[in-house]
Amino acid sequence: MPHKQHEWQQRVKNVEHEFLAIQLATEQLLDAAARDPSVFNNDLRARLLRQAAAKLDGTYLIRLFAEFETCLRLFWPTARTTDPPSRTRDLIDGIAATRRIPNDRLKNVHEVREYRNSLVHLREQTASVLSVSEARGYLCRFLGYLPPRW
Repeated sequence: MPHKQHEWQQRVKNVEHEFLAIQLATEQLLDAAARDPSVFNNDLRARLLRQAAAKLDGTYLIRLFAEFETCLRLFWPTARTTDPPSRTRDLIDGIAATRRIPNDRLKNVHEVREYRNSLVHLREQTASVLSVSEARGYLCRFLGYLPPRW
């Protein structure tokens, strides 16, 4: 199946749009529950929703990166004759080298990867915290160096 660079950029952007929609809906539901506690059957549900809302950024950043990584793994065979590396760092570095992606773009994507790793692997927070919007920008700019079609 042929792939298009802009379709993968759009897939990444769509995750951000889903995040914004869920964030808004969650805020509105919590506001409604503050005005009328009967919105929920019990306090437990409001508490759980607040806990989930606190983790939305991380959850959607993980999804954002998953779309990005899937794109790179599908692109790899068009750029290299080997199987894609199992380590995401090596995958990103290999594509950056093949496509001559500038170091600042590469550094930004690794910043997203490191933050995502800290979320997924429950590591001590040493990575810079990024917003979903900031991460989406970094990932889409990197994808902009892929050919329009592959």
